[in-house]
Amino acid sequence: METGIRAKVTEILHDRPLSNNPDSHNISPPPPTHEVQLINDLICEYLEWNGYLYTATVLSSEAALPKEKRTRADLCAEVGVKDDEKSSALPLLSNIVAAYTDRIKRKISKIKKDCS
Repeated sequence: METGIRAKVTEILHDRPLSNNPDSHNISPPPPTHEVQLINDLICEYLEWNGYLYTATVLSSEAALPKEKRTRADLCAEVGVKDDEKSSALPLLSNIVAAYTDRIKRKISKIKKDCS
């Protein structure tokens, strides 16, 4: 309940004019690209996974995420993660970072090996 009230307050604050110019209220940011929506969904899933429910609610409100969240399976398909026993133990964003980091480490190791 408290999280819902905080999200509503954030929504009200978000809808108010950012300046004293009365016309500024009518200016809205451009709609987010598909990529930005995907990133917001991944961040929200990460926040919820780690128990940052208030922060996830605020993000959902500020980013105008749909009320119905995309499933983990949908997100996995979109980012190319095959969810298995190991990957399902972490948020998707953590899997993406780990995969990228491992790939960079392998490239560095290969370069070092080739140079020696």
